[in-house]
Amino acid sequence: MLDINHKSKEMKLSKLIILFCSFSLAQTVDKDLEAFRKVEKAVKNNLTEEIVKINNSFYMIKPINGVAGNIGVFISDKGLVLVDDQWEIIEELILESINSISKKDISFIINTHFHYDHVDGNKAFGKKGIPIVSHENVRKRLKRKTKLYGHPQHNYNMVQDKYPDYALPSTVYNSTMKIYIDDEEIQFSNFGPGHTDGDTIVFFKKNNVIHAGDSFVTYGYPFVDLNNGGSFKGFINILSQIIAISNGQTKIIPGHGPVCDINDVITLKNILQEHYEITEKGYTEGLSVEQIMAEIKSELNGPGNITKEDFIKNIIYDLKTN
Repeated sequence: MLDINHKSKEMKLSKLIILFCSFSLAQTVDKDLEAFRKVEKAVKNNLTEEIVKINNSFYMIKPINGVAGNIGVFISDKGLVLVDDQWEIIEELILESINSISKKDISFIINTHFHYDHVDGNKAFGKKGIPIVSHENVRKRLKRKTKLYGHPQHNYNMVQDKYPDYALPSTVYNSTMKIYIDDEEIQFSNFGPGHTDGDTIVFFKKNNVIHAGDSFVTYGYPFVDLNNGGSFKGFINILSQIIAISNGQTKIIPGHGPVCDINDVITLKNILQEHYEITEKGYTEGLSVEQIMAEIKSELNGPGNITKEDFIKNIIYDLKTN
């Protein structure tokens, strides 16, 4: 005879197990995104924007007191072109800053790479139907949940969630691409792995303005996202490529920091190259980190949280794994 009560108890137990597993999974997902939410909250509570005029057609929106990338704003007759878009959670602040520059509509947005502090705004602007352009690897990485950086001594536990379809780039390229708007030629270049494997150097040729994203920063030792195709050697190569397409009048917008020029890029490139070459040689010869540090005479200072020792360890980790 069928035991109805027993069967009912089994079903209840099964439901409880499913509920418990679902709750545990939700807790794990929330914990994965805990670091991201903490940064997001700090941005919402503390970040303000500074408007920096580069020329009559080009501006930079520079974040103050928060983890966010610089936004480039190009004004054309047809509308505005943004380079990076910061955070969805501060959409109103971003739009207020943009409107203080120009009341024109946004024609399209360029993503320099896929990190949240540069492209989380895709979720706000993509929802409005504004086209987004990037390297093909940006779209690929935004389509899945990703752990960032991957440095053994920097356990950020920073996980970036996958983006909804409307926040993904709708136009992608592989190596180089050009877009013409009015009499401006916008040149997109991916010079290979560097900060990530999907970095774009955006060159507005007539305005002589480059937005480098995090392929060039001024906060000290740069991050290289080894979890997502980054390369220390490649990072230095990209700096060389930026120098090659620049001249003494070129204005260079870093991913973070003030507007720079070619001399600032040359300085960073030379310092990083010294670090890389001495570290590579020392690692090959079996020297300790302390011995390698003693050989490197230059040092980068700034508000970033990567030390000289960290940077050398990161290079060694890159050499070991690639």
